[in-house]
Amino acid sequence: RHMIISTNSGKVVFYNPPNNQILLNISNDIDEFIAYFSVEKIDVEVSFCTAEQIKDLNYKFRKKDSETNVLSFPAESSIGIQKACCGEVIICYEVLNNEAKESSKNITNHFKHLLIHSLLHLLGYEHDKENDAILMESEEIKFLSKIGISDPYK
Repeated sequence: RHMIISTNSGKVVFYNPPNNQILLNISNDIDEFIAYFSVEKIDVEVSFCTAEQIKDLNYKFRKKDSETNVLSFPAESSIGIQKACCGEVIICYEVLNNEAKESSKNITNHFKHLLIHSLLHLLGYEHDKENDAILMESEEIKFLSKIGISDPYK
């Protein structure tokens, strides 16, 4: 199962979505993302996986022996923020769902936050250093507000 969203700038493909509800209005949100961040090219694959699969990937690529909610893999390693959003995003629905329940968040909004966070990584945003984290978080919060999602960090 998959869903393709085509835009003038390219496409985003969602593989194995857990349900259609979680992708509600996602096409509009991606269009908004492209416009807001002046994305010239988008070519992203978003795959949903199990907790075991994401734990294995997290260890293989980050040497962290734990489950995580999402992993981003830029298509090219470049320095700085760019206008091309290309790569792969892996989301663990089980972790996403548990996080939403534990923090009393709407699951669709939490999914959209994680997706936007990942797309920002594909554009070159990082959060390893404090100044980079402040910039990335600020951009996330401003954009999420634009699509009707309140500050996920509160």
